[in-house]
Amino acid sequence: MTFKIQQDKYALSITDQLIKVLNTEIIITDKDLSGGVILSFKDPDYSPESGGYHPVEISINWEGRIQYITDFAYVGSGYYSELEKELDFDFSLGLLQQFGTEYPIEHAYELFAIWQQNFCTYYQQGVFTVTVNV
Repeated sequence: MTFKIQQDKYALSITDQLIKVLNTEIIITDKDLSGGVILSFKDPDYSPESGGYHPVEISINWEGRIQYITDFAYVGSGYYSELEKELDFDFSLGLLQQFGTEYPIEHAYELFAIWQQNFCTYYQQGVFTVTVNV
């Protein structure tokens, strides 16, 4: 089955580079993606003590539309640290959530552009272990 990620008609601009990253991971999976897919990008060394690259989760529905992109970060320190949503670009609801505060997603234009560029650079550097879930 061919799974084509839609790139247009979003409140924020999705770059060719991000689409290429997503397609690269989708192409190498042998799973049935007819119901959609969730891609998880994790730095195996990321921890509250040493830092690292934030985990990212990207959900794509059965039509190939990105539903959300969530960037997680540790909050707190030591034993009390927890992995929380830092940034949540929710295209399906038209919202940006930043540490629990909601904004119209259109307000995230510059933030999302910077986030995409950084994420794609980190991906190209090979810092992530990627899992594909259906």
